[in-house]
Amino acid sequence: MSESFESQFVDAVEKRDAALVRQMMAQAEFVLLAVADDEDDSEEDGAANVFSTEVDGMDLLVAFTSDEAARNFIDLRRDQYEEDEEIGGYILGGETLLEYMPPEHGLYLNPDTESPMVVDQELLALVQKVQV
Repeated sequence: MSESFESQFVDAVEKRDAALVRQMMAQAEFVLLAVADDEDDSEEDGAANVFSTEVDGMDLLVAFTSDEAARNFIDLRRDQYEEDEEIGGYILGGETLLEYMPPEHGLYLNPDTESPMVVDQELLALVQKVQV
């Protein structure tokens, strides 16, 4: 996302404009990170290992708006993972991300950057219901 796109996206989220958030997400790509599971080499099960967290009691899927932000996130946490653990990335279009969001989750964009953003589960549910 470009800086102006990000600032417009932040504005849409702050105004809770579900239609605009949906429109903007449809134009964007997001990077999801996952820890590879040694026990199961199936590509399809990777989604079960996608990074998520809890912030202020909200379950949030962690996503990034650029490869650089995702790499920085991994670098900051390198000591939390075994040397042989592989962290992979998935690039998803916004519509695909909305379609496959885990139930009862919000979205945590760009954690550990200068401009992290939370799209809470309530707003995200409204965004998912908007007809495109």
